[in-house]
Amino acid sequence: YDMIPLGTAVFLRGLISAGNHNGDRGVITQYSSATQRYLVELGETGETLSVKPENILQQIHVKIHGIISQPNLNGCTGLVWYTENKYRYSIYIGSLEKFA
Repeated sequence: YDMIPLGTAVFLRGLISAGNHNGDRGVITQYSSATQRYLVELGETGETLSVKPENILQQIHVKIHGIISQPNLNGCTGLVWYTENKYRYSIYIGSLEKFA
């Protein structure tokens, strides 16, 4: 079984019993092979949740290039995640406080 490395930054998604945490950011602090869940420490509150792998989306950093319609975004770095209700990926560019 391939595990997400401890310390990996993640977003939470698809949670039912703790749906108020969908979209929250956190860090993987532990994996339990007995429950097959990750412990995720939330960045905002420090609260720890036990989360199934399918409810975790790893944060991926990218550098943008090749954008014709908004060339000012080329060269910017951002954080990627999948927006399920829109069926598309989004990039948050922190330096611009903008979503692309």
